[in-house]
Amino acid sequence: MDPLQRCLFTIFSTLVALSCCVYFYQSSKNRSRSCRAPPQAGGALPIIGHMHLLGGQQLTHKTLGAMADKHGPVFSIRLGSNKVLVVSSWEMAKECFTVHDKVFSTRPNTVASRLLTYVSAMFGFAPYGPYWREMRKIATVELLSSNRIDMLEHIRVSEVNTAIRELYNSWIGKGSGESGVCVDMKQWFGDLTHNIAMRMVGGKRYFGPNAEHEDERN
Repeated sequence: MDPLQRCLFTIFSTLVALSCCVYFYQSSKNRSRSCRAPPQAGGALPIIGHMHLLGGQQLTHKTLGAMADKHGPVFSIRLGSNKVLVVSSWEMAKECFTVHDKVFSTRPNTVASRLLTYVSAMFGFAPYGPYWREMRKIATVELLSSNRIDMLEHIRVSEVNTAIRELYNSWIGKGSGESGVCVDMKQWFGDLTHNIAMRMVGGKRYFGPNAEHEDERN
């Protein structure tokens, strides 16, 4: 064997040895993870995972309940490329929300949350940490406290009076010959709720004759 062949043989042997080491390392790592990971439900497809099992005529909670009867109170499913943990017993749910609450309080850091929520700066998408705790404190004290709700009571009263006045004007506009007026109460309550929320947040009405954004409602 000439020197060139010996050199090529040495390189080839080294690559084979490294490949074997990497293979056995990954296998042992996967085995150690599988011992700690919950069982995964069967029926997953390569790309969509278990999503095809959750979109049928059967309700989702019944489908997950049937999986729990087969795989136990804690198992995992795949929704696309994301792995989801399913807990179907109150004992496990209590342990997740009391003993290990900090582990389950965070949110996944996805590309969509980074791009659409200003690098996960929105309260509902921020990961658990000092920033999220400060945002929760501000929301609890400044937005959702009883004192803040009492301060904005005049907005709710004003919007209810305005909505009732609009109903009355609609009935008057039909003339005295009409016995009544047809009103879509679902839309009426939806416009009322939307106006209250918009005035409490932005100080402006969104629906109605006095709204500043009437052209944008559709």
